[in-house]
Amino acid sequence: MVNLLASVAFLAQAAEEESKGINLVLPDKYELVAGIIAFLLVFGFILWKGRPMINRMVTNRQEAIRSRLAEAERAKTEAESVLADYQRRVAGAHDEANRILEEGRRSAEAVRAEILAKAKAENDDLARRAREGIEADRERAAEQVRDLVAALSLELAQKVVAGSVDAGAQRALVDRYIDELEGMPH
Repeated sequence: MVNLLASVAFLAQAAEEESKGINLVLPDKYELVAGIIAFLLVFGFILWKGRPMINRMVTNRQEAIRSRLAEAERAKTEAESVLADYQRRVAGAHDEANRILEEGRRSAEAVRAEILAKAKAENDDLARRAREGIEADRERAAEQVRDLVAALSLELAQKVVAGSVDAGAQRALVDRYIDELEGMPH
């Protein structure tokens, strides 16, 4: 029995120590109620005075987000417009480059044809002048040959005749001989 009494005393002492430990964690009932009431009063005051301010801040934030979204949409539309314009300009530049290349080809062909025509005209003119020069040289050579033949013929005739024919007759004879030479084919 003493053991039983000792154990009960020990349990009572432990329970008393245990209740002191909870009292350290939990405040007194009155303090707890006063704290809850104070919290509810402060919370109500903040809700009463702060709610319109919070609503204004939320509304302003929503408006700022809407305006930024609208601005981003405008920027996107403008960027798409600029992109379309850029693509149109690039296509136009490509077409312009092709047109310039084609025009350059046509110009080159025209210049080539003009150069060929000039070269042909110069060649024809050069050939004509060469033929005229050759013809003139041939006529001069023929004239020189006639003069030489006439001189040789006169000399030969003088030696053959040795004075029997006069100079006028000799001259007529040479002229007739030259005329016969001119009538011969070249």
